Amino acid sequence: MFRTQKCVSPDLIKIKINHKNITKVMKKKIVIIGAGYAGASLARLFNDQAQIIVLESAKRPGGLCKSYYKEGMVYEYGPHILANHHCSDEAIAFILKHIDCVETGLTSASYVKGKFTYYPPHQKNAEILGIKEIVEEEWKNLPHIPNEENFETYLIDKVGKTFYEIYFKDFTEKFWGIPPKTMSAEWAKMRHLGESLKDEKMFFNKRWCAYPKSDWNELFKNLLQGINVVYDALVSKVDLDKKEVILDSGTTISYDMLISTMSIDKLFGYPYGKLKYSGYEIEPVILERDYYGEFNSKPISMTYFPEKDHIQARITDYKSFQKKETLETYQGRTIITIEKPSHKQEFYPSNDSENAKLLEKYLELAATHKDVITFGRKGLYKYLTTDTTTEMALRLQKYFPDWQELNVASRLDAYNIVRGNWNN
Repeated sequence: MFRTQKCVSPDLIKIKINHKNITKVMKKKIVIIGAGYAGASLARLFNDQAQIIVLESAKRPGGLCKSYYKEGMVYEYGPHILANHHCSDEAIAFILKHIDCVETGLTSASYVKGKFTYYPPHQKNAEILGIKEIVEEEWKNLPHIPNEENFETYLIDKVGKTFYEIYFKDFTEKFWGIPPKTMSAEWAKMRHLGESLKDEKMFFNKRWCAYPKSDWNELFKNLLQGINVVYDALVSKVDLDKKEVILDSGTTISYDMLISTMSIDKLFGYPYGKLKYSGYEIEPVILERDYYGEFNSKPISMTYFPEKDHIQARITDYKSFQKKETLETYQGRTIITIEKPSHKQEFYPSNDSENAKLLEKYLELAATHKDVITFGRKGLYKYLTTDTTTEMALRLQKYFPDWQELNVASRLDAYNIVRGNWNN
């Protein structure tokens, strides 16, 4: 059975283009595939412009961002936080309009050779691990401008060969399942890996970092208020010629405009092959102690395990950053997730040259379809956070009113601008 919310679909709307208000009459039916943050944010942004129908395969919205509960304690699929990574004040304002939050910060460490050490890798780790003389000699010869040929060359030039092998090489192979030298240096730059050997804070703590007062589910409740959402609606196929979405149940839904947040390769039926992803299998565990671990007298939010003999890649301690430690259910215990690498999960797009070339083909194909917009983490094959997704949605908003009138070359240009680069 489908479960829906009330649909609001006014005909007369105002669209902001180039900072000017232009009134247009639209009677279009926009179908959005996916009620994760990408789909939900676009549904809210475009709700006043047309009749919106959101199709969600799960029983509730949120995608990877949704919150879960175990014995009264909340967790997500990894440490989801609100932060200003690379976005404007407008993007942050949009998020805060739809959710109440509390400011926080994440602490991090790596567990190496049976010891907690700084993460991001800090020069103090050399002394902790007893390799000070070796790495200091390497650091003397680091180039001022790193070699960006690939992920490996970039990080060796940033932190030295010894630190690279301890903190990045095995972890990357364990998580991605591919040699680091086949990956782009852009991934290291986007994640600020090796950025500084003197910085004790992770990059997303530097500007603004927060967690929902309640949970992430509140964000999706507010974004989708008054919008027609159909749950348990698994899409089996999109007929681009007939402009129809066919559900696994056999139901067919027509559209004037389709916005898809499913994988771009799946949307078009894999004509060029499948794009690769990696992710985690996540196990929530309640610990009968205040925190999973402490480093420098602080609870550790995220502990990374770069060594091959550890099956897990990371452990997240949610109590350490949720600001819920005064609640009764959190007294004397915490909830963690043990995160083991899985190449079956589509969390993170692969950042290698092979998949970059494949994406180019799919974007060129997408640009030939004027009635379709592919968007989001899977739709534009890009690692995204809540704030960078919002920024991308705001960029799309500028193109959206004239999308169907653009020629193929202009749509391709628009896709590349909307998708952005490694720092936005």
